[in-house]
Amino acid sequence: MKRTDIEMMENAASDDSIEVPRGFRKELSEMIDSMDAAEKIVTSGKSRAMRTATWIMSVAAGLLLLIGTGLTIHTFRTPEDTFTDPEEAYAAVEKALTEISGKMSGGAASARQAEETVSRHTEVIRSLY
Repeated sequence: MKRTDIEMMENAASDDSIEVPRGFRKELSEMIDSMDAAEKIVTSGKSRAMRTATWIMSVAAGLLLLIGTGLTIHTFRTPEDTFTDPEEAYAAVEKALTEISGKMSGGAASARQAEETVSRHTEVIRSLY
């Protein structure tokens, strides 16, 4: 807090013209006490059972990491070449790209047709409004 804030609070606290509601001091004191008790519970909540549970969960997490890493290393395989002849591989790639191109051309034609339909409907709607 800034020094000016502290001074303002001190001035307000010493000002007798400010009326403090009846029972406010008691409520404030009880609130401070309950917050203090809650803080003690939170900070001292490291009971033996809690420490044991935390330790067990930490060990379990570590074991899971080790098992997961081990399984990943054990099951990892270097991909094998599917073609030994480069010309055969090139022909397979060319065939796949030709199929993809044909499907994309069909999709592009469908998209053009849909665009024309949408344009016609848009014109009809615009003419109505």
